Amino acid sequence: MPSLTKIAATAFFATTVSLFALASAQGQEISGTTLVVYTPNEEGMLQSLIPVFEQNTGVTVQLITAGTGELYSRIRSEAGNPQGDVMFGGGAAQAAVNSELWQDYVSPEDTAMVEAGKNATGAFTPYQADGSNLLVNTEAAAAAGVEITSYADLLQPELKGKIAYGDPTASSSAFAQLTNMLKAVGGDYEAQAGWEYVTALIDQLDGISIGSSSQVAADVANGEYIVGLTYEPLSLNFVLSGAPVEIVYPSEGAAFLPATVEIIKGGPNQPAAEAFIDFVISEEGQTIIAQETAGRPLREGVEKPGLPALADIPTVQEDGPYVAEHREEIVGKYRSILEARS
Repeated sequence: MPSLTKIAATAFFATTVSLFALASAQGQEISGTTLVVYTPNEEGMLQSLIPVFEQNTGVTVQLITAGTGELYSRIRSEAGNPQGDVMFGGGAAQAAVNSELWQDYVSPEDTAMVEAGKNATGAFTPYQADGSNLLVNTEAAAAAGVEITSYADLLQPELKGKIAYGDPTASSSAFAQLTNMLKAVGGDYEAQAGWEYVTALIDQLDGISIGSSSQVAADVANGEYIVGLTYEPLSLNFVLSGAPVEIVYPSEGAAFLPATVEIIKGGPNQPAAEAFIDFVISEEGQTIIAQETAGRPLREGVEKPGLPALADIPTVQEDGPYVAEHREEIVGKYRSILEARS
């Protein structure tokens, strides 16, 4: 990734420099400092937001990018001497089961967020809603003679070995797909029907597991796989790139979960970390997410162009507290099914 500090911000955003710097971080001077951000977010999101934050505050952002599970492991291993300031990305359920890693902080901007987007825990701040979806390569699907509108359609014989899916034991988006499938097919996370479906899907994967969410979508876009289980912002990026792909919301229902940002407890630059969270959920930050990235913002009055309204999508509601409490149990059951078929 090129140095994001060198990406020019627009003249519009330059006018906000002094105002934002003064308003941020409880009046503490942060200009000239460095903020270390751990993030699994895709490059488009980072290139849209980070340079503007740097321009506004005079803070230099150092990005450490990897999968969510890998970054969580790193933060935990560094807990005695934290090297990072912010974890930017990953789902709320995964953030909840690692709550001891985060410094409590509720931004003053939180009052302007929609109800589902408020910081209800004190520890992690929702900034966008990520929906699980299927990404279908339309050319490859036509060549195979398959139509895909549902999770059930993934069990068609023609798709064996042609489905891209990540590792739900390490990837937050793959785990979100797993809980989405269990809830949508079985009605809850323990029902036999849901786990029978997951077992059948594992057989369809034919031993294939993709290392990262970004690679899942990329492999579908280049035709290596016919369909992938991924999430909306990443999928929309490939649609907008002109790749022969389309977003399919499974007819059984798609879960929309908040992506979150947290301050790493004991990190070296907490004032800049607070300013970063303030910025991400500010009207300016949320407008950037809506207009320049594929994410769905969560601030009142900021609308998302180019995607159907949530009211027009079949959805299911995730039981966040249950998933957070039983995450290891769900992951363990998936792993045991996978190992039994290896």
